[in-house]
Amino acid sequence: MLRQRNRRNRLLVLIFLLVNTILMLTIVVSRKERSSAPNIISKTIILIRTSNRCQARLTYLLQSWLSSSLAQQSKIYLFTDRIKKYTDKRVLKSFKTIIETNCSETHGRFDLCCKTAHEFDFYYHISRANPDIEWMCRFDDDQYVNLENLYQLLPQFDSFSPYYIGRTSLKHRLKVRNHSHTFSFATYGAGVCFSRQLLARLRPYVSKTILPYNCIEQRLSDDAYVGFLTEVILNVTLTPLQELFHSHLEKLDMSFRQFSFAYLRQAITFGFAWDRYDLSWLPIIHQLVELVRKGEEQAAERLWLFLRNYEKEHPNQSVYKHDQTCLPPQTERH
Repeated sequence: MLRQRNRRNRLLVLIFLLVNTILMLTIVVSRKERSSAPNIISKTIILIRTSNRCQARLTYLLQSWLSSSLAQQSKIYLFTDRIKKYTDKRVLKSFKTIIETNCSETHGRFDLCCKTAHEFDFYYHISRANPDIEWMCRFDDDQYVNLENLYQLLPQFDSFSPYYIGRTSLKHRLKVRNHSHTFSFATYGAGVCFSRQLLARLRPYVSKTILPYNCIEQRLSDDAYVGFLTEVILNVTLTPLQELFHSHLEKLDMSFRQFSFAYLRQAITFGFAWDRYDLSWLPIIHQLVELVRKGEEQAAERLWLFLRNYEKEHPNQSVYKHDQTCLPPQTERH
């Protein structure tokens, strides 16, 4: 009888110790989860590309995923062509750091590659004073970015390894002259993230005096040329995350209403094609994301179902629109 009691007591002690161990592990894990977000935020720079002719888009960014509080714009940088051409100077004051590239405002190959070269150059400049920066993620001004999801994704990858993360632009692989290898590339329209190891390897090829001219020589757009450098020259394969990164190039016969609420909740970026979805959707998507973040998932799901049904019942309101957020570019010669 005494032996059974002692055995029972030992068992209770073991159970007590096991429960305490599990509780301690839970506390440690939860603390790590809470601390990982601030750590990755401080180690990631976010670049947003815009143009003076698209300044109306900035208002939608500030109404949605980009905080209008300058204190919350740490490590977020706005890239534009020519500040003096902005007619709405007030909107510029809503951005903590603005980098002027002085590249042409057109959408030509040279001009886009000029802007891309400035983005890389800025990373190399800022990383000298901030060697702890692990990631550079760049986005366009017509995208919605779920920063919380992005900051949860990046720690899953080792920044000391070369990572090129985004959405594959084309179903087929590309090939350039004088090279036998084919390559794929991440469309800039969905957002792209580069690890610091990859950025270090890219450095000899992406300077402002080299990259734009090599884009022209290879007859590639800026994002395609970055894919060529990464996959062909550096032999680093794109990490495609098609379910998380979305661009305006996606066929919208698979429209927003095809996305389930769970799909919407986990996505990192959405692109907005002006002829089908204008940028007034950005604040709407942001409200859905905010409801989820606050734990009000039922309200968010009901709102999403309403929007999906509304779009289904009013299909003509989402097609053949004119982009009113960008003025036509003025062609410039080089």
